[in-house]
Amino acid sequence: MIKIFDSELKIEPSRTNYKSNRQSVFMGSAFVFLNLLLMSCVGVYWTNTAVHQYLSGRPL
Repeated sequence: MIKIFDSELKIEPSRTNYKSNRQSVFMGSAFVFLNLLLMSCVGVYWTNTAVHQYLSGRPL
């Protein structure tokens, strides 16, 4: 079994990658926005007969 002492470990200070953090926030917010948009469109398609008839060609 290998024993590693704390004095032998060299721990570098953590650096936050702000560009990566900004990209994560952007991708997360884009995902939430597109998901809400999709749910709204499906809701309108199911509840509004005119939209359903316009897209499918058949009345509900």
